[in-house]
Parts: sequence; structure tokens; C-alpha cells
Amino acid sequence: MTTEINEDNEKTRYSARDDHIKEDLFEISLEKNDVENKYEEEDIDIQVVNELATVKDDTSLPCYTVRVFVTGIALACLSSSVYQLMVFKPVGLPLTNTFMLMIAYVFCNAWARYLPQGRWLNPGPFNVKEHTCIYVIVSAANTSAYATHILAAQNLYYSNAPGPAGSIFLLLATQMVGYGIAGQLRNFLVYPINMIWPTSLPTVSLLRTLNGSQEESKWRTRFFFMVFSGIFIYEFIPQYMMPLLGGISIICFAKNDSVWIQRLFGGLAVNEGLGILQLSFDWNYLSNLNPLVLPLWVQLNIYFGILVLWILAPLVYYYDVWHAQSFPFLSNSIFQLLPNGTSTIYPQHKVLNPDNSLNETALEEVGRPHFASISAIQYIFLNFAVTASITHIALFHGKEIRANFKAILKDIRRKKGEAVEEEDEHMDPHMKMMSFYKEVPTWWYYLVYFGGIGLNIAIAYINNSQLPWWGVILAIFMSTILSLPLNMITALTGSGFGLNVFAEMICGFVLPGLPVANMYFKTLGYNTLSQAGTMACDLKIGHYLKVPPRAIFLNQMLGTLIGCIFNYIVNHSVVNSQREILLNPVGSNIWNGATPQTINSAAITWGAIGPLHMFGPGTDYYIILWAFLIGFVLPVPCWYLHKRFPKIGYKYINIPMILVGMTVIPGAASSWITVSFILIVVSQYYIKRRHTTWFVKYNYLISTALDSGTSLMVFIIAMGLYGGASGISYPFPSWWGNRTDLKYIDQCCANCT
Repeated sequence: MTTEINEDNEKTRYSARDDHIKEDLFEISLEKNDVENKYEEEDIDIQVVNELATVKDDTSLPCYTVRVFVTGIALACLSSSVYQLMVFKPVGLPLTNTFMLMIAYVFCNAWARYLPQGRWLNPGPFNVKEHTCIYVIVSAANTSAYATHILAAQNLYYSNAPGPAGSIFLLLATQMVGYGIAGQLRNFLVYPINMIWPTSLPTVSLLRTLNGSQEESKWRTRFFFMVFSGIFIYEFIPQYMMPLLGGISIICFAKNDSVWIQRLFGGLAVNEGLGILQLSFDWNYLSNLNPLVLPLWVQLNIYFGILVLWILAPLVYYYDVWHAQSFPFLSNSIFQLLPNGTSTIYPQHKVLNPDNSLNETALEEVGRPHFASISAIQYIFLNFAVTASITHIALFHGKEIRANFKAILKDIRRKKGEAVEEEDEHMDPHMKMMSFYKEVPTWWYYLVYFGGIGLNIAIAYINNSQLPWWGVILAIFMSTILSLPLNMITALTGSGFGLNVFAEMICGFVLPGLPVANMYFKTLGYNTLSQAGTMACDLKIGHYLKVPPRAIFLNQMLGTLIGCIFNYIVNHSVVNSQREILLNPVGSNIWNGATPQTINSAAITWGAIGPLHMFGPGTDYYIILWAFLIGFVLPVPCWYLHKRFPKIGYKYINIPMILVGMTVIPGAASSWITVSFILIVVSQYYIKRRHTTWFVKYNYLISTALDSGTSLMVFIIAMGLYGGASGISYPFPSWWGNRTDLKYIDQCCANCT
């Protein structure tokens, strides 16, 4: 179908004729890739969609239709349930938004074709604006609201857990504030032409492609479901019949009586080991790093971090750094160090008063909690990453950020009627076309923002969080102030970082001795900023595809409401039916409580004990606080080398991404690392460079199909066979490929004494 085009055609603007969208874009992309720099490591899908956002609009296309709300609500219920379930899996794999878009495409086109046409039931052919509205509903719902982690931790580790009403309103309140922030910052984060939100562009590409050439759409849909069906059927084997396929270690088979072999080469279970050279044939594990999606240079940085971790972790344990040998090799829990040099899970109930505040006398008797040493080092790397991300963005993207601020200020001056030099004025054709539609009044967003603040204050007291009203306001104020620079970084670069550790530290200083309050403060400080970015991104997608802003706002609110309700239902069901496994530091190959364990450990260390008690001068972990300052300087050497030797490629050394690799464990299985690297080399190096046409057409579609088919099978097995719905489990009989009688199914340390 694709025909050869010459180099002059490469510069041709995107044609609005839907029948030629895909052909034009693919050829433009391939010409750019070959002509500009064949060996430049760029993400081809971003290259394609940069040409996509059309400058033509059909204002007659409907977007408030029955099929939008029916389809959007149904898919929101499904996706939010699956996402929340995946929080408690060893490797979580939710149903992707892309898969939801494919389902909506098939269902809504069938609706348009087979139902009687006319008026409200079937207004005609399914269009791109309807599809975008469905995406916004699903995108808002298809997540695990951060506050669910609080609810899980409170239920598992604390008394006075919130009831159903307090839980659901907590989820709603923490989401609402972020949306209010995004609305206030539209002029900075959405409207300027240079706020491109790179992560939104693949979605724009898919929506335009699906609603473009009908013949191409039909073939891509068939191809997607062929891959989807194949992986869906296959995953029944590693997920139920033969879990050993998730991680096969030849070295463990050869020597299964050594705990060091297990620590180094095991990795099928969470916190089992480093997973060195382990082979996985289960996409539920292999998808951990998105091997078919992230650019090669990003993944090489991450894998360099993993390599450093593989060397560092055994050395730390072998040389007994921070009493490493008194604790498990890998664990997310906190421990009490006993006089005989052994340890036990920290008895936090002994150092907490009935109101969950810290009992200083009991703390002196029991002693301060300790981390497993690799977990403590992970805190150092995480703190490095927060401030290193700020420096990296400032050094490598500072000019873009400064130029953007200048453009925004000139826009404001122009709107006030001041003269602006024509050569400096940035004209945005998308803004001109969007002016046809009624804008969302600013007071709507202020109503959501201040309503969310009031609701959060009320919920903080109703849920016995110990967070005072001024603590709620402080957390939200911090998030509001930092939302502009941090979300602007994401809008410009497609990368960013959160405030979770920073918020924990601030709360630890101002409200010491209150672990539950620390969790609530962190949620308000971190999650509201994240939600502001999510809504701004969805607003930009609507901006690109010319969907009325009020439709985006309505669908965002609808998806959020649905997501909060179903997040709570699934969270409550799993926590109550799998309590003992979720409390276990190792968990199982089916259920894992790493997320609530991590949340609780952070609440005790930053909240109950406080940053000065745990990390102040004279403590084992004092460097964890210093890591915030040290992180600022880490990217400077690479930036300096890039300035001195710009052609060598130092710009591809990304310190935050290296630190991501150094923090992949503890808290996750590691059996995926080796095979995932092979997939990265094949996809992002060989196919991307040698078979670019095939890569652009099918690589991301295959990744989406594999993710979606796997996650659906995982969901069905978890709910139907492993007690996720009824609480009654139907395990597959034990055999060589399913050694449930052993501690580790990959048979590492099977004969350890």
C-alpha cells in the first residue's frame, strides 16, 4: 500500500484527507529517519506524530453521544478494576489505554453500522472526537489512585481503618485538587504551542490512524487481535499451569543448595534475588521495562544502572554494611535488630500509641527500626534521582524552558492589549481553531480546587489521619507552587519526577511522630501534582484533536468518579481476602504486598520516627538526607563533557535513568532482565534501524497487543482461579513446572538447609 516518495515530499505538510493520513505520515517518518540521520537514536513514533496534529477541523462532528458514555463508562469500570488488581501482583500489568481505544473502535463502529441511524441513538459514523472523549474517560479511570495505597496500608498495619464512605471520598478529594491546579495553569501548560506534551503524541497518532483510512484500519485491527489472541491463550500456561516459565535459571538447577546462588541468580519471586542471567518467557514479567517502546539510549542507561546494582548489592551484603547480614538480602520491610545479631519484623504496634502517634519511651525500649541494607541504599538512589532530575533538566533543557516562559509572558501582554513585536509573537493555529468552542470557565476549576481542599480537610479528620487542617493546606500549597515548573518540564521533555520522598521529608520535620498523617500529607503533596499533569496532558490531546474543552472537562470528571469507586472495591476485596500474603515480605508468585509494605515503611521512617531520628547525625543512615544535596551535582560532569565534546554523545548519558536502573529492586521480581535486554536489542536496535517501515507500522501495536492480552488473562486467572473474586483458590497441581511445595518456584535454593 505504501508508495515511494522523494525527498521534496518529505517536507510536505500533513494532508487532512483521512484516506491518506497513514501513508503520508509513515513516509514522512521514514524519510526523516533515513535522510536526517540514519543512526541518530530517536523515537520513531514521536517522529511520526509530530506531523499529525491537523490544522483542519470539522466543527459539526458530535462528541456528546450515547455510545461515548456507554462505551467509556464500561471500559472505565473494567480498566480501573484491572489496574487496581495489578498493584497486588508480583509484576503488575494493567490494561493499557491503547487497548481500550482498540476495543472502543471495534465496538463503536459496530454500533454505528448495525443500530438504526438517526438522532440520539446512532448519529452516524463513529468519529475521532467521540473516540477522544472515550479515551479521556478511560485515561482518568485507568489508574490506581495513590490514596488506595494509604487505604491498603491502614487496613494492614494500623487500627481505625476508614470505612467505605471515608475511603471513596478520600480518593475523590485527592484527585479533584490536581484537576483544579491544571485548570488554573492552562495558559502555561496547555495553550502555548511549545507545550507539546510528548507522551500524548502516540495517542494522537493512534486516534488519527484508527479514524483514517478504513482499509488500513481494518487490517491493523485484525493484526492487533491476532497477536492479542495468541498471547492471551499462551499466558494461561506461565500464569497457571507452568509458572516456572516466568524465570528459568540454569545455574539454580545446577546448584540448588546454595543461598548465594539464589541471591544472585534467582528472581522469579519478588525480592528473591538479582535475577542475573535468568530467562523469562512470560510477558507479564518481560513487559516490566517496556522493551519494545522506550528508546534504545534510555534503556541502555537503565541497564547500566542494573549492572552497577548487580555488582554493588552482593558487595554490600558480603561486607555487612549497615548490619546487612542480620536482615534479608532483599526486602521492603523494616526490622528490629536483636541483641544476638538476628532480626525480626519491626513490631511497630509496640511503639505506637492507640491514636497511632509515636511513644518515645517504647521507642527507646524497642530500638529504632532498620532497613535491609539494599533497601536503605535504594533510598539514597531515589533521593539522588529527585534532585539530579532537576539539575539534568535545567542543564540540558534550560534554554527551552526560558524561551517558553518568555513566550507565555508575551502572550499575556498581547492579551492585555500591549504591543508585541511580530517577529517574537508565536502564533498557534490550534488555539485559533479552538476559539470556536466555549472554554471552561475558570471558576469551574476554582470550584473543584477549593471544594477539593475543603473535602480533604474534612476527610483528614473523619478518617483519623492525625493531619491537621493546616497540614492539608501546606501539602496542597507546596504541590500548587511546584506544579508549574515540574509539570512544565514534563510538557516540554516528556520526562519528570514526583514529590513523594520530598513530601515525606517535609511532613517528617513539621509533624514528627505521626505515620498516618505522613501518608496523607505525601498523597496530597505528590498525587495532586501528578494529577495536574495528567489532566493538562488530556487537555492537550483534546487541543490537538479539536475536542471542545467542556467535553474534556466533563469526561475527565466522569472517569475519575468511576475510577475511584472501582479502585476502592478491588482494593478492599484483595486486602481482606489475601491479608497474610500481603503482610509477608516475600509474598508469592500470585500476590504481593510490596506496595503497601513500602508505603508503611516510609510512613514509619519518615513519619513516626522522623527524618532526624532515622537519618540525622550519628545514625546509620545519615547519608540519605545528604543524598538530596549530592544529587544536584551528579549530572554536571556529563553536561560539561557534552559541552566540551558535543559530537561524542555524552548527551545520551542520563543520570536519572541510570538511577532508575539502580532502584529496580527490592520490591519487584527480576527474572525479566536478561530476556528483556535481548528484546530491546532486537527491537530498538536491529529492527528500528534495518527494517524501519515494519518497525513503525507494527512494533508499538505488537507491544500494546502483548500487554493487553497478558493483562486480561492475568486478571481472569487472578479473579477466577486464585480467589480474587470469591476468596476460594483453585491452584494447579504441583509438578516440576509448578513446584508450589518449594519456597521459590524457580527451584533456587530448593535443597538449602
